Amino acid sequence: MAKKLSISSHEKLQYESYCQKYGILITLTLLALATTLTLWHLVYADIELAHPYILLSTILSPIALALLANFNRSAKGAIGICFISLMYFIAGVLNWTQISIWPIGMSETLLSCILFLLALHYARYKSLSELPIKSLT
Repeated sequence: MAKKLSISSHEKLQYESYCQKYGILITLTLLALATTLTLWHLVYADIELAHPYILLSTILSPIALALLANFNRSAKGAIGICFISLMYFIAGVLNWTQISIWPIGMSETLLSCILFLLALHYARYKSLSELPIKSLT
């Protein structure tokens, strides 16, 4: 497929509509991933720590960065979200292979896959929507 150099005004509206929908879905998926990890580490995990919030802040800080990148609504931010989601994907697969914590691994893996695909589509449509509109002459 050849590289597009310009788009029509109808395509621009369509791509901007996709970006708006995918941006909302990315935010919801990030919040779902943060909620899942928070519930697991504070409620269900049998880890006895003196300061569990330090561990939780370490685990959730990439999600906070991804939320900031998502609020900027840029294609580069979406690419960064793709990289962050791969980190959670690896952790989820490793957790999924352990018998005692497979539910958190499964949910973390599936949510990070969904997040990766949404961010990938967002980056594509955002970069396409920023192309110049072709003239009719």
